[in-house]
Amino acid sequence: MWYQKFDTFIRGIGFNRSKVDDCVYFKLIGDCVIYLVLYVDDMLLVGNDKEIILDLKTQMSSKFDMKDLGAVNYTWGMEIKIDRAKRNLLLNQRKYVETIL
Repeated sequence: MWYQKFDTFIRGIGFNRSKVDDCVYFKLIGDCVIYLVLYVDDMLLVGNDKEIILDLKTQMSSKFDMKDLGAVNYTWGMEIKIDRAKRNLLLNQRKYVETIL
């Protein structure tokens, strides 16, 4: 039920659902792109314009009860490090690999 409500809302504000994965949405706004990924009861927002992400969070929080956990450091078995000054993104799966070995 909640997924149908969410899907209707997010598509109603211009997001497209991925043809490959129903839990991945994206929206293009000029040169800006934002991805929204659902995983169980978590959501990851990724984009190249911070203001667009903040606007989306405002829109969603007016419709849904949600908590902003801030920037992601670790998710789905990946450690994520961002160096905005150097425009670098580092993904590291060391912890995940050590856990499964």
